[in-house]
Amino acid sequence: MKKTLHSLLLVGFLFISHSFLCQETEEVKSIKVKKENLFSKAAFDETNYKVIAFDRYGNPHEQAIKSFSILYSEGKNVFEAAITGNTFPEKTIKFFTKTRTSATKICLTKLKAQNKDGHIEDLPDLCDIVLFPDCKKVNKH
Repeated sequence: MKKTLHSLLLVGFLFISHSFLCQETEEVKSIKVKKENLFSKAAFDETNYKVIAFDRYGNPHEQAIKSFSILYSEGKNVFEAAITGNTFPEKTIKFFTKTRTSATKICLTKLKAQNKDGHIEDLPDLCDIVLFPDCKKVNKH
Protein backbone atom coordinates (compact mmCIF):
# COMPACT_ATOMS: atom_id res chain seq x y z
CA MET A 1 0.00 0.00 0.00
CA LYS A 2 2.82 2.37 0.91
CA LYS A 3 4.58 1.58 -2.35
CA THR A 4 1.46 2.34 -4.33
CA LEU A 5 0.97 5.63 -2.48
CA HIS A 6 4.59 6.60 -3.13
CA SER A 7 4.22 5.68 -6.78
CA LEU A 8 1.06 7.76 -7.10
CA LEU A 9 2.71 10.73 -5.40
CA LEU A 10 5.75 10.43 -7.67
CA VAL A 11 3.60 10.20 -10.80
CA GLY A 12 1.50 13.18 -9.59
CA PHE A 13 4.64 15.22 -8.85
CA LEU A 14 6.09 14.43 -12.29
CA PHE A 15 2.80 15.31 -13.99
CA ILE A 16 2.54 18.66 -12.18
CA SER A 17 6.22 19.47 -12.85
CA HIS A 18 5.79 18.61 -16.50
CA SER A 19 2.71 20.86 -16.81
CA PHE A 20 4.58 23.79 -15.22
CA LEU A 21 7.54 23.27 -17.56
CA CYS A 22 5.24 23.11 -20.57
CA GLN A 23 3.68 26.45 -19.66
CA GLU A 24 7.06 28.18 -19.69
CA THR A 25 7.75 27.21 -23.29
CA GLU A 26 4.46 28.65 -24.58
CA GLU A 27 4.29 32.14 -26.03
CA VAL A 28 3.08 34.71 -23.56
CA LYS A 29 -0.02 36.45 -24.85
CA SER A 30 -1.03 39.95 -23.83
CA ILE A 31 -4.43 41.49 -23.41
CA LYS A 32 -5.03 44.83 -25.07
CA VAL A 33 -7.41 47.15 -23.28
CA LYS A 34 -8.97 50.05 -25.15
CA LYS A 35 -9.84 53.06 -23.02
CA GLU A 36 -13.35 54.30 -23.66
CA ASN A 37 -14.13 57.95 -23.20
CA LEU A 38 -17.26 58.94 -21.35
CA PHE A 39 -18.09 61.82 -23.70
CA SER A 40 -18.74 61.28 -27.39
CA LYS A 41 -19.72 64.69 -28.77
CA ALA A 42 -20.69 68.25 -27.99
CA ALA A 43 -23.54 70.49 -29.09
CA PHE A 44 -24.02 74.24 -29.22
CA ASP A 45 -27.01 75.76 -27.41
CA GLU A 46 -27.92 78.77 -29.57
CA THR A 47 -30.31 80.36 -27.07
CA ASN A 48 -27.89 80.45 -24.11
CA TYR A 49 -24.64 80.57 -26.12
CA LYS A 50 -23.14 77.60 -24.32
CA VAL A 51 -21.55 74.29 -25.30
CA ILE A 52 -22.94 71.06 -23.83
CA ALA A 53 -21.17 67.69 -23.77
CA PHE A 54 -23.03 64.44 -24.44
CA ASP A 55 -21.92 61.06 -23.15
CA ARG A 56 -21.91 57.91 -25.25
CA TYR A 57 -25.48 57.17 -24.12
CA GLY A 58 -26.81 60.56 -25.27
CA ASN A 59 -27.16 62.14 -21.83
CA PRO A 60 -26.29 65.87 -21.66
CA HIS A 61 -23.68 67.17 -19.20
CA GLU A 62 -23.92 70.96 -19.06
CA GLN A 63 -20.93 71.68 -16.83
CA ALA A 64 -18.52 69.15 -18.38
CA ILE A 65 -16.97 71.46 -21.00
CA LYS A 66 -13.95 73.21 -19.49
CA SER A 67 -12.50 75.06 -22.50
CA PHE A 68 -12.77 75.51 -26.26
CA SER A 69 -11.72 77.84 -29.06
CA ILE A 70 -13.88 79.81 -31.48
CA LEU A 71 -12.64 80.05 -35.07
CA TYR A 72 -14.22 82.46 -37.53
CA SER A 73 -13.10 84.19 -40.69
CA GLU A 74 -13.48 87.76 -41.80
CA GLY A 75 -12.53 88.16 -45.43
CA LYS A 76 -9.31 86.22 -45.91
CA ASN A 77 -8.30 86.48 -42.25
CA VAL A 78 -9.02 83.73 -39.73
CA PHE A 79 -9.43 84.64 -36.07
CA GLU A 80 -9.34 82.40 -33.02
CA ALA A 81 -10.54 83.15 -29.50
CA ALA A 82 -9.84 80.82 -26.57
CA ILE A 83 -12.70 80.41 -24.09
CA THR A 84 -12.51 78.96 -20.57
CA GLY A 85 -15.71 77.32 -19.36
CA ASN A 86 -18.72 76.30 -21.41
CA THR A 87 -20.41 79.68 -21.99
CA PHE A 88 -19.56 82.41 -24.49
CA PRO A 89 -18.39 85.60 -22.73
CA GLU A 90 -20.75 88.59 -22.92
CA LYS A 91 -18.18 90.50 -25.01
CA THR A 92 -18.08 87.73 -27.61
CA ILE A 93 -21.88 87.49 -27.77
CA LYS A 94 -22.16 91.25 -28.30
CA PHE A 95 -19.53 91.10 -31.05
CA PHE A 96 -21.38 88.41 -33.02
CA THR A 97 -24.90 89.73 -32.44
CA LYS A 98 -24.61 93.51 -32.25
CA THR A 99 -21.37 94.60 -33.93
CA ARG A 100 -21.55 92.35 -36.98
CA THR A 101 -24.09 93.16 -39.66
CA SER A 102 -24.07 89.80 -41.41
CA ALA A 103 -24.30 86.19 -40.31
CA THR A 104 -21.04 84.63 -39.16
CA LYS A 105 -20.09 81.00 -39.57
CA ILE A 106 -18.01 79.80 -36.62
CA CYS A 107 -16.23 76.59 -35.72
CA LEU A 108 -15.68 75.39 -32.15
CA THR A 109 -12.36 73.56 -31.81
CA LYS A 110 -10.12 72.20 -29.06
CA LEU A 111 -13.14 71.14 -27.01
CA LYS A 112 -12.04 69.80 -23.62
CA ALA A 113 -14.47 68.05 -21.26
CA GLN A 114 -13.82 66.83 -17.73
CA ASN A 115 -15.37 63.55 -16.62
CA LYS A 116 -16.49 62.73 -13.07
CA ASP A 117 -13.05 61.32 -12.20
CA GLY A 118 -11.38 64.60 -13.14
CA HIS A 119 -9.81 63.35 -16.38
CA ILE A 120 -9.80 65.68 -19.39
CA GLU A 121 -11.15 64.27 -22.66
CA ASP A 122 -10.91 65.76 -26.15
CA LEU A 123 -14.13 66.07 -28.12
CA PRO A 124 -14.61 66.37 -31.89
CA ASP A 125 -14.83 69.86 -33.41
CA LEU A 126 -18.18 71.55 -34.00
CA CYS A 127 -18.25 73.39 -37.30
CA ASP A 128 -20.81 75.10 -39.54
CA ILE A 129 -22.49 76.96 -36.69
CA VAL A 130 -24.10 80.16 -37.99
CA LEU A 131 -24.59 83.11 -35.64
CA PHE A 132 -27.01 85.76 -36.85
CA PRO A 133 -26.91 89.42 -35.82
CA ASP A 134 -29.81 90.88 -33.85
CA CYS A 135 -32.67 92.11 -36.01
CA LYS A 136 -33.04 95.86 -35.96
CA LYS A 137 -36.44 97.47 -35.73
CA VAL A 138 -37.23 99.27 -38.96
CA ASN A 139 -39.40 102.38 -38.81
CA LYS A 140 -41.54 103.04 -41.86
CA HIS A 141 -41.79 106.69 -42.90
